[in-house]
Amino acid sequence: MTGTSVSVYAVQLLIGIAAGSLLFLIASGLTLTFGAMRIVNFAHGSLYMVGAYLTLWLTPTGGLTNANFWLVFLAAAAIVGAIGLALEIVIFRRIYRRSLLVQFLVTFSLIFIIGGILHEGFGAGTTTTSRPPAFTGSVEILGANVPTFNFVFIAAAFLVVIALWAILNKTRIGTLIRASVSDPVLLRLAGVNVGRVFTLVLVISSFFAGLAGAIVTLSGAVTSAMAFNTILQAFVVVIIGGLGSIRGAFVGAMLVGVAESLGLLWIPQASLAMVFAVLVAVLAIRPQGLFGS
Repeated sequence: MTGTSVSVYAVQLLIGIAAGSLLFLIASGLTLTFGAMRIVNFAHGSLYMVGAYLTLWLTPTGGLTNANFWLVFLAAAAIVGAIGLALEIVIFRRIYRRSLLVQFLVTFSLIFIIGGILHEGFGAGTTTTSRPPAFTGSVEILGANVPTFNFVFIAAAFLVVIALWAILNKTRIGTLIRASVSDPVLLRLAGVNVGRVFTLVLVISSFFAGLAGAIVTLSGAVTSAMAFNTILQAFVVVIIGGLGSIRGAFVGAMLVGVAESLGLLWIPQASLAMVFAVLVAVLAIRPQGLFGS
């Protein structure tokens, strides 16, 4: 392997890890929702898209600066968390005990409803976004330039996985969430309001979806088709990692990101095939996913 090819593969691998990091930010909330509530929430991808468009709306006229961009990102994520709260109260509480088909139809319908609202507010097509000055450059690696925002994706994923681990393992809220996964009936008998636990889970997952949508604007563009494209890959990540496993979602996201990135080198016209090849390979060995039970 020549020096040039080593450089190309190293850069493509790094870009794949960055893409996987962004996928994890989305899949983490999806995994948390399914693990605690057994809800297959297809609308999660739409909340991700809402986070991206809210970031555009909240960005000052002069663009993002090094001082205000985190405030804008966190505000967008917080608003999406509030939207998740409203959806849980109005819609999700009514489908917890319904069949998987009903859950699918309701959450899939939300994709079109939310998409239609965003279409009316922001129009169709692709919208360019601005970056704060600190993330407009690139980093040279083995003679190739890698855009700086890729490192933001990676750092954000590691911060989120640490935050989720701390919440689930070091707090009373995390104990209740894990208990609701194991035996919600017993938790109710212990006097715990499981409904409030479910509400909190959906708010947390929506917040992370909004945060992912805010951060993806650093890539320079937001498209009205991003909800469909992303939710498909996020579900692949969740299945590969194992339903309900945060650790599995992290590993699965990295595998999917790297597989698609390398696929762009090997089979550019069908790079998505690499993602499903990984899915088939994992399920052939472990039908429950890498860390599923």
